[in-house]
Amino acid sequence: MKNILIEGLGWVGAVLLLAGFALTSYGVLEGVSFEFQLLNLLGSGLLAIYTYIKKAYPNTVLNIIWIVISVIAIFNIFI
Repeated sequence: MKNILIEGLGWVGAVLLLAGFALTSYGVLEGVSFEFQLLNLLGSGLLAIYTYIKKAYPNTVLNIIWIVISVIAIFNIFI
């Protein structure tokens, strides 16, 4: 059961990141929109957890940086 939950985190994170990328690429979302940044934040957050558990540390660092960028972008949207 634990493995299913862990794999689910990875899949949901990947889907969220891909959804944000696709929706922005096709003009549905703007790259500076809150929705796009939220998809990035949630997707990279889930993938950071997943990659840490899987000991894929380079990917964990990448996703943590992605989180920081998303948080800064969301902060700038509301300033």
